[in-house]
Amino acid sequence: MHVQDERPRRVRILAGDDDDGTSLGSEPQVRQPDLTGLPVLRASLLLLSREYRFGEGPERLFEVVDQTGDVLARATEFDAAADSIAKALFHFKPPEPKLASVCRECAAYGDECLAVGLAHTVLEIPNLHYKKLQRLSAEGIVDLSQVPDDLKLNEKQQRARDSTLSGKLCVEAGLRIALDAIAWPCYYLDFETVATSLPLYPGHGCHQQVLTQFSTHCRDNFNSEIRHTEYLADPASDCQQELAEALICALGQQGSIIVYSSFEKTRIGALQGLLPDLIEPLQAILDRLLDLLPIIVDHVYHPDFHGSFSIKKVLPALIPDLSYQNLAIHGGDVAITRFARMARGEIAVDAIARTRFELLEYCKLDTFAMVRLHETLFKLAS
Repeated sequence: MHVQDERPRRVRILAGDDDDGTSLGSEPQVRQPDLTGLPVLRASLLLLSREYRFGEGPERLFEVVDQTGDVLARATEFDAAADSIAKALFHFKPPEPKLASVCRECAAYGDECLAVGLAHTVLEIPNLHYKKLQRLSAEGIVDLSQVPDDLKLNEKQQRARDSTLSGKLCVEAGLRIALDAIAWPCYYLDFETVATSLPLYPGHGCHQQVLTQFSTHCRDNFNSEIRHTEYLADPASDCQQELAEALICALGQQGSIIVYSSFEKTRIGALQGLLPDLIEPLQAILDRLLDLLPIIVDHVYHPDFHGSFSIKKVLPALIPDLSYQNLAIHGGDVAITRFARMARGEIAVDAIARTRFELLEYCKLDTFAMVRLHETLFKLAS
């Protein structure tokens, strides 16, 4: 899970007469005529303040960032293209399609556009450089089978292409060596967090990410019993100190801690900044982390990955019998929302126990999925 600057943005525009055509409080700008008849004097973004903390007054909640120069420059660009844009909007025929990376998210791409009738397209090549995609687009190449040899795909991309076109799972010989780096006893770790526009707890800021939950599975070897430990915070308060202490206890002193992606590493690093008294034991956990994602990227490809190594693509391709569909919560966004609603008192008292159970079941399946993924990779390597 990755959190970026997603502060709500609201544009504030001041309009009026100004003798010299300058924007207020800035260097002279070329004022653009406005089709509404109002000249723009200043444009700014109203953002949630990074300095705001829980419980402070509304006067500290926002910060104003002047964007007059950028807005006027964009207005100039739009003014030059306005006629062609209007013509395109009111044209009865759609424009000629052009292959681009955004096609991946377009619902029409496979049903009524460039990918119609194609089993696999060039957008399934992982991390394809935009210049190479531009070349394919210019040459009208959308079908994966028509990618020219001189496109110079790297080893991982060529593996994905070959696997997809053959319809067969590809496993590189180095997988076994990579898996041998895993030390027993082996732990499998997953975190859940919450982040809200307005902070939930004293001392917290807007959109601050807060660790709320973890699950671990542990086994001494592939033939041993699997043990499970879990923690879910009280939504009424910031429980990260208690969570960190429970995590240290749950993960023992030795053995690899398997994760998928860098999320857990990032959050443990954030805990170190919050809890200086736990820096050393948390560092000991960081030193034991082992990420399955790069191991799969470097050694395994399945046609059903469709160019992505996201856990949502990898799990159903490699472990088709494992599913989240029977869970009440089957996605991280839903888990975040449910916890936030509990914290804000938006879930009825008689429904809280059920909600907590559903959150625990979801996180538990995340780590059990990694247990199964480890087993599957070991079998493939053998």
